[in-house]
Amino acid sequence: MALRLDKAIIRGEIDNTSRGNVRGKLWLVGHADPITLDLRGNAWRDVAGCKITFTNPQPEAQDSTALLRPKQTGHVGDITATRKVRVISDDSDIEETSEMEEQAATEWSNTLYLEWFSEENGRVFIESADFETGISAWVWEMDQAEEEAQKMTNLHTMRGWLAGIIQRPEPQEEEDSEEFDDSEEAWESSLKQSDRLSDAHMEALEKYGTEGLHDDRVAFVMGWDHMLGGDSPRETEDDGESWKTAAETDPHEFDEEDFDQWLEEEESKEDHPLQKRAHDLVIRLMNELDEQNDESTGTSDDNTPLDRFIRNTMNISGKLAGALGMGGFPGSENNGYILAILRRCLNWANEALSALKELMESPAWQERLDLLNDFRTELFALRDGITDLRKELREK
Repeated sequence: MALRLDKAIIRGEIDNTSRGNVRGKLWLVGHADPITLDLRGNAWRDVAGCKITFTNPQPEAQDSTALLRPKQTGHVGDITATRKVRVISDDSDIEETSEMEEQAATEWSNTLYLEWFSEENGRVFIESADFETGISAWVWEMDQAEEEAQKMTNLHTMRGWLAGIIQRPEPQEEEDSEEFDDSEEAWESSLKQSDRLSDAHMEALEKYGTEGLHDDRVAFVMGWDHMLGGDSPRETEDDGESWKTAAETDPHEFDEEDFDQWLEEEESKEDHPLQKRAHDLVIRLMNELDEQNDESTGTSDDNTPLDRFIRNTMNISGKLAGALGMGGFPGSENNGYILAILRRCLNWANEALSALKELMESPAWQERLDLLNDFRTELFALRDGITDLRKELREK
């Protein structure tokens, strides 16, 4: 996944005074020597041909910087000092405001955005409206056509990087006689592919925002060429009105009595014991750990032991609800899928227990050890129940 560095930046300099080459140095918290950049390509038109210097008034440590190689080589991404973002006004207090009031309490501001695609670390970027920034005079100037060409090159670079995350399988010819593979291994492979696709999509949305959904940038970098421009299946001659004709000619009318009966049957079904146990644990977490500050780490990353403990426990609850709430469970036709989900739940349980261990060793949590021990007992019980259910399904 992409590395974001802005919090750990102490100061930096980016030099694009030589056409086709961006060089730079970044001084980071926890690094004795600066990170050096030597990249192919140019910045956007506003800073192409210039040297940018910037200082972070409030640098903080970031664990992710430990992954950064000291010399960064590769291709530039988007580099600009005029990217617009909304920032909170200096005199605004939005802690207890509505969404509309919060929008009014922000203002548009230019932000420094530095992005590159490193041969060593993949996509790396810095984005901040808080840096103290200086820009030199132009040594050379980029025209509009050159900027558009550079932006298109950057899109292709982003597309290539996301393709490496997605790892699309080679297309295979399907045979009519080929039976559907419902094995645990086949489902696990399918779920991993889905995870990679979701991760890539989140990366695209993080960079381009929802605006990228409307101007084809997200579709392009995701490799969804069928959604681009006039090739989009959504652009039809009837302007999306064909569903009305279909509804008028549909012989299957909605039967309210049948629906009420189906709903009553669904509501009468009892939750699987494992599903209920996981759900109850999450509810307890939300009630008893609400607004708890985790001071067990000296990092600003949003990946504290508390975050990991809650996130992994919620993953277990959500996936068990989907898998064990399927109609007909534990019917053999669902076993491959359920086994694959249960395997993932075991991994999440181990991750949650590891995070919980860190919390229990933290001085900030010593007064709540009894509560954490209760959570630990529940997690072990959940993990044992998942293991037993996997064994039961394998024997069917």
